[in-house]
Amino acid sequence: MRTSAWIAIGLLAAASAWFASSLVIGGSEEGKENAATAARPPQPTLVEVQPSTAEPVPLHIYAQGVAQPYRTADVVSSTGGTLDQVLVKEGDEVKAGAVLARVRPEARESQLRSAQARVNSLEADLQGLRDLEGQGYATESGVRDLESQLAEARASLQSIREEILDTTIEAPIPGIVNDVFANAGETLGAGTAVLRIVDNSPLRITLHISQRDIGRVDVGRVAAVSFATGDLAKGRVCFVAPAADPETRTFRVEIRVPNETRDIPSVVSVEVRFQTGEAEAHFVSPAILALNEEGTLGVKSVGEGGAVRFHKVEITRAVNNGIWVSGLPEKAQLIITGQGFVREGERVRVRKSEEGEQQNTAEAAAKEARLPTATIEAEHFDRAENLTEPPPAEVLCQGSASNRISTNSMPTGSTGATGAGVSTQSPGVGSSTGGTTGSQGSSPGMSNESGTQQGAGSGQSVPVAPSPEITPPRVSIPPLAQPPSQAPGPTQGQGGATQGGGASQGGGAAPPAAGSGGGATGSTPPGGAGGGAQ
Repeated sequence: MRTSAWIAIGLLAAASAWFASSLVIGGSEEGKENAATAARPPQPTLVEVQPSTAEPVPLHIYAQGVAQPYRTADVVSSTGGTLDQVLVKEGDEVKAGAVLARVRPEARESQLRSAQARVNSLEADLQGLRDLEGQGYATESGVRDLESQLAEARASLQSIREEILDTTIEAPIPGIVNDVFANAGETLGAGTAVLRIVDNSPLRITLHISQRDIGRVDVGRVAAVSFATGDLAKGRVCFVAPAADPETRTFRVEIRVPNETRDIPSVVSVEVRFQTGEAEAHFVSPAILALNEEGTLGVKSVGEGGAVRFHKVEITRAVNNGIWVSGLPEKAQLIITGQGFVREGERVRVRKSEEGEQQNTAEAAAKEARLPTATIEAEHFDRAENLTEPPPAEVLCQGSASNRISTNSMPTGSTGATGAGVSTQSPGVGSSTGGTTGSQGSSPGMSNESGTQQGAGSGQSVPVAPSPEITPPRVSIPPLAQPPSQAPGPTQGQGGATQGGGASQGGGAAPPAAGSGGGATGSTPPGGAGGGAQ
């Protein structure tokens, strides 16, 4: 064989021998290392902890509501007649007793002079009759009769005086004129609304609190109120409903807020914050929250001996970059990294967080962070702490007020001033025309298909809005069987006046009543309007 061939065979044999020796040596060393690893005990899981100390945190309840005026009064005319003057306009601030408008006295002044003259005459006659009685020329019964006439004349005089006083319309409450319903020169019926006064001092805040939180709200508690207008004020709880709303299971709460200058308007949305106490809580990141095997929310910490502990917690308050939780001991080593890989009771290796200084700074800043509400920030409510404390509940909560919310519409049951002075009323109740009070229910008219009512003695059709609660029944009345010579034809708006001092207007489908006037009883066609005089 050639020399080069032997050299190649020698090199191949040497390489094979070297490779075989490395396998034997390396395998023995790896086996020794694996055996040493198996002999050592397993190392505990490494977790990162952050020391935490509990701090007092205020507890708050948040609720939304509406600001209502303290009182709202619709000023009405106590007597009928032509409105002579309206002395105020919308937006004017008035005091209680201020003159707002005047109705023309018209014939009342002459009636007053006539009544006064009659009283003077009867007084003179009575004095003369008593003198004659003392001389035996007059009887005691004659004196008593004249005394009765004098008392009646005096009562009539006083009635006319009061009616003249009623021509001056005064403000029943202080406040601001919100609406004017009538103009000078219009004819008003008695009871017609002329204007509306709204009293916003103090404001009444109405809101609803859930069943869970109502036990922490009591009368006299201070509340911070933020108005949709941007105003901020303090008030006190003046009322807590003793029973919940059966539909919402919430409790109505009323807060009164001082508003002496009446700068804050009413019927606006508000957000209210109650401070109901304090709780010891820790500020943590939501990321460290965990669930145990039962699904309970909690936080894991490292206790004595390096064992993991699970603490059930409740979220007390949430802020922009963290949450406040209660249920932890005063001081704790909270696991902030690796809490998902360990269980309660397991021993762990601990590495302290290097961000402790930064975490403490974040806790301080969190107290001024945004609260979890729709529109209000914590610093906005915190400005209320610098405001003057509201008056005591004994002062601020005095007096009662209606719970209705003021609107800009004309009050129900009143109409604007018209030439006939007609005011609509509920079915079954007569209404007056021309400023004269009609007898109630003595001569009701029938309602026709178009929803209008026509009363006997008036030639006017008055539209009446249907009541949402009372649906008048449709009553069909057959025509009365009378001889043609005695039965007048069906008429509308004609006939004699009924008893009660004026023409009355029927209310819907009340059954017809026999009139006590001098006219003959008229026939009423089925479904038609109230006809002849009754």
